[in-house]
Amino acid sequence: MQTITQTLLNNLTFLTTVLFFGNLFLKFIEQKLYKVKWLVPLLAGLFAGLIGICMMSFFSIRLNEGTNTVMVDFRQLAIMISFYYGGSWSGLISAVIIGIYRLFSGEPLQFSSWIGFGNAMFTYVVTSLCMRKQREVSLKVWFRAIIATLLVYIVAVTILQAIEHIMMNLLFGLLYICAGLFAYYIIRYIQRADDTLMKTRQAANHDFLTKLYNPRAFDRLFRQTIEEAKEQQQSFALVVVDIDFFKKINDNYGHLNGDTVLVQVAEVIGRTIRAGDYCARKGGEEFAIILKDCNEQEALDLAEQIRAAMAQHTFVLEEGKDIHLTISLGVSCYPLTDPTRLFREADRALYEAKGNGRNRVELAVRSVEE
Repeated sequence: MQTITQTLLNNLTFLTTVLFFGNLFLKFIEQKLYKVKWLVPLLAGLFAGLIGICMMSFFSIRLNEGTNTVMVDFRQLAIMISFYYGGSWSGLISAVIIGIYRLFSGEPLQFSSWIGFGNAMFTYVVTSLCMRKQREVSLKVWFRAIIATLLVYIVAVTILQAIEHIMMNLLFGLLYICAGLFAYYIIRYIQRADDTLMKTRQAANHDFLTKLYNPRAFDRLFRQTIEEAKEQQQSFALVVVDIDFFKKINDNYGHLNGDTVLVQVAEVIGRTIRAGDYCARKGGEEFAIILKDCNEQEALDLAEQIRAAMAQHTFVLEEGKDIHLTISLGVSCYPLTDPTRLFREADRALYEAKGNGRNRVELAVRSVEE
């Protein structure tokens, strides 16, 4: 009995260890390849399938029942965890991997091998029934899935007439429930830690009002963009934006409505620029945009789109009043302008736009230093 307990605890230790490293791996993939939506479910399913195989190969209890071999381990939890992280497709992938491995892990092919395959597939079915509505499952839903998958195990060992090991099965059931609950709290703890870290990073890099990048983060991205442009011999543009007569909005409607306008200006800019471009609130009513891999004409066209979108947008104030406003924009481009002077020249173009009547785009004079 001590050996059985130790083996099942080894299952739990292995499971919680790979949970931690697996979460780090999946988060890394999700951040780097966030556009490939199917990749995380696929990797989660493959990873959980490998966890199940390792459990069966190195951490299982093998009981001989006549010509059949019963393998006792926590592989069902791997399927549940896969479903939690990646959804139904992920759970199906892990269940198929675990089921097929169990089917061919015995020589020769045994009746118990087919029962093991069925155990994996029915685990997937009952898990999908319990977690079908949401990925962020509650403790109640998770516990229901634990009991349902435990019943699948009981049916399997009953078919194989292995229920006579009553003490071992009772011990397995107790440890399986404890392991399932422990895995749930580990997952939730990791997720909360990730959420806290993400919020901290966002607070450090983003403006609290508009949620755009703050000046410090934008300056770092600006230096990074310059380095990438030099290495890859690409052009990019810097656009400086200022709201026309913003002081009148604050004076006439109050600073709260001024903040409301700033938020909506940020939303309009965010909808207009391309994916991969950077936008920041540089301070007050001034914004800055980096247009990556963008030549002079493309930059002017995009800046004009932003100006037109802002002029056409209806800004809704706190009390429901509608107003319209305009913006002025200054554009400077690399490599036509030396990188050390991009901000200075974009600002100069912005003031030229304001001096020429506002609600317009002006291009900075080319100034490459030889």
